[in-house]
Amino acid sequence: MLEPLREIVRAARDEIDELRTLPPHVVDALAEAGVWRMTQPRAWGGPELDVLTQFEIIEAISTADGSAGWCSYIGSTAGLWNSYIDQDEARAMYPSLDLPTGGSPAPRGRAERVDGGYLLSGRWPFGSGVKHSAWMVTGGVVHENGERVVGADGAPETIVAFLPGAELTIDERWETTGLRGTGSYDYSAESVFVPVERTFVMHESPPRRPGPLYAFSNMLLFNHSAVVLGIARAAIEEFVTLARERRHVGGTLIAEEDYARSAVAHAEARVGSARSYCFQVMADVWNSLERGEELTPGQRARYRLMIANAHSISVEAVQLVYHAAGTAAIQKSNPLDRCLRDVLTANQHMVATPRAYQTAGAMLLGYEPGDPTF
Repeated sequence: MLEPLREIVRAARDEIDELRTLPPHVVDALAEAGVWRMTQPRAWGGPELDVLTQFEIIEAISTADGSAGWCSYIGSTAGLWNSYIDQDEARAMYPSLDLPTGGSPAPRGRAERVDGGYLLSGRWPFGSGVKHSAWMVTGGVVHENGERVVGADGAPETIVAFLPGAELTIDERWETTGLRGTGSYDYSAESVFVPVERTFVMHESPPRRPGPLYAFSNMLLFNHSAVVLGIARAAIEEFVTLARERRHVGGTLIAEEDYARSAVAHAEARVGSARSYCFQVMADVWNSLERGEELTPGQRARYRLMIANAHSISVEAVQLVYHAAGTAAIQKSNPLDRCLRDVLTANQHMVATPRAYQTAGAMLLGYEPGDPTF
């Protein structure tokens, strides 16, 4: 399944970059391969794939193209998000399990409480895959009778709601250097009615279906690691091909230079180590969730550490082989250039923030994180 899909994605790399979103035939190929349905529950006829299998699929797609890998990860989170809402409503929303879902769950919008639900308005940035997503998971601050609603703790009440992709206004100003093809456009809505059954509270609403895949609210962050490690793997593979064919000034084959050999070896070791750490930590987390156990502070700290570590290590690995390639890598047409742009852009995401090390370290020393992503 994966190799034919990778070939379709690889052949479309330039088109993906140029369009700044996935072309329809790539979206369809991902659907046919079952990527969008990976997290949908078995009770609905979905695969409910374990996280390590998901990782391997997203990683493989990312080696073909970083933007396609990113969109595959985002679009396949539907079953994670819809586990928190009314299940009859959720099933009706997904008559096909192959509907991709995107989102910007930060509460940047305004959710006016009305009979039966909310009127959601606002503008949300970075809606990856918004053009091809059937649903967008979107956050808002709750208002009632025009006034912001405040909880007992003094904090504003917020919700996350599913908005139909067809009812959104898309602003196509997505002009980044890396991950250009993710179609991460800003989007907006004006007084779109959302029934209460289609809403939940981030990090507070309990999952409404059983199983380890749905038991941990931060599970959807894991495949960020698969994307960046896939991009780094692609960079190593591209460098190996280039180094065996290209010569530097003076006629020396790149593959015969000590620096090039050292660079690719260090890159290989870094990527392999970060990937192994992901699998080790996630296996431990998954085993605990299968047993119905609460994750310990140490497990939650290591979970976020492995994600941040995967990002920083992937950047290091790509830069190692990029530098070793010399001027051969600086052309926009060279895949190494795209790998570098993509991995640097991915590394700007909040999951890769250097603050993750400080928070995780505090948890390992016995302190509370004070961060819901932990």
